[in-house]
Amino acid sequence: MDVKGTSGVVPLRKVLFLVLILCAIFSVSLSKVNDTNDQILNAKKPQPKPAAPSRSSGHTFHFAIQGNVYPLGYYTVKLAIGNPPQLYDLDIDSGSDLTWVQSKSCKTCTPRSQYYPYNPNSNIQCKEPLCAALNRNCAPPTGPCKYKIEYADNEFCSGVLVRDFISFRLDDGSILHPQLGFGSGFDQTPSNHHHSSHIKTAGVFGLGNGKTSILSQLSSLGYIRSVFGHCLSSKGGGRLFLGDDDIKTSKTLVWTPILRSSSSSNIEHYRAGPVDLLFNGKQVVNGLEVVFDSGSTYTYLNKKAYNVLFGLINNDLGNKVQRATEDTTLAICWKGQNLFGYFKNIVLNFPKTKSQFVLTPQSYLIVSERHNTCLGILDGSMEELGDTNIIGDVSFQDKLVVYDNEKMQIGWVPDNCATSPFTNAKSLRVHHRGNILS
Repeated sequence: MDVKGTSGVVPLRKVLFLVLILCAIFSVSLSKVNDTNDQILNAKKPQPKPAAPSRSSGHTFHFAIQGNVYPLGYYTVKLAIGNPPQLYDLDIDSGSDLTWVQSKSCKTCTPRSQYYPYNPNSNIQCKEPLCAALNRNCAPPTGPCKYKIEYADNEFCSGVLVRDFISFRLDDGSILHPQLGFGSGFDQTPSNHHHSSHIKTAGVFGLGNGKTSILSQLSSLGYIRSVFGHCLSSKGGGRLFLGDDDIKTSKTLVWTPILRSSSSSNIEHYRAGPVDLLFNGKQVVNGLEVVFDSGSTYTYLNKKAYNVLFGLINNDLGNKVQRATEDTTLAICWKGQNLFGYFKNIVLNFPKTKSQFVLTPQSYLIVSERHNTCLGILDGSMEELGDTNIIGDVSFQDKLVVYDNEKMQIGWVPDNCATSPFTNAKSLRVHHRGNILS
């Protein structure tokens, strides 16, 4: 679903500038992370038919996240793919199902893929159920399963579905090598909006709940329950987990139901609502539906809700701060970088469950490279999102957000996301600390 970006009047899903290194800040020791990578990459080669555990085994797989909201505009994890395994940095995206990497035969690729293009192992055929979930018109039956995906920013990604080993490390040092289906991308057509360009990663880690997602496949094979969560740090970096051990803690998450699509029994993204928008403690907009989308850098409201909210923010600020009209990092910027104290909390109130998703100023403002304060809540109509409202990475910062497909609910709680999967695993009473790739 995703809309990403780092600069321009309205940022897009794809980053506008080539970034050579991620500016993530971790408390985890680099040597410990590198040791973990070495264990994955040097592990015994996968066997053709690895045994799957029962669902009661309760594994949870952990990943260290790199990236930030600004200036990068995206968060990534590394996934070990192939035989022998190789690490690929993938953009984490709860707004789409399919995981894909740039293939060796890629026609239009991101610069990042030139360093380690993926060499497909075996194609998934049209007749297979996994293909039918993505391309119902695929033919002939024994032909390769081709796909074409359009993201919210009008970028197209094409490729074929393949099957290969993906490696996950457990806390006892053992390595799991399930064979999973994912996309081998051979063409990416960037959006024409605002000179959008490719994200500088090897692909996308789709965390949706469709049948083609890695999460759903691991769950159907019995490795994990269909639950995942992310914790994005405002300082950069964070952690991601697949499985449900991390939510069996003393922490109290606030939950709200995942909405089903009105047209069928299938889920359409991670939607929740109705939501009332509160500013300065007063309800200003009601009856919204929102999409929880880690693939979107910023938070987007429909035109009416955005105009109401921005008007209230602007009126509340009065003459206390000045607009920085020369700063085009985002649509609205104010002069100065120490302005957070002038802004009020914004609350997404879910009246049916009496739960609230609180946006502190740190959860909807950024400081630009020009040292101005910019509004990270944007007008979705500028991205042709229609009435869709998206909660993006800027508002996920410093919150543990959990997507529970087993119980059809989304939960959240404030958390210190700067802690590493190593140190935080103990505090969360985790029994399987999984593979930590960075």
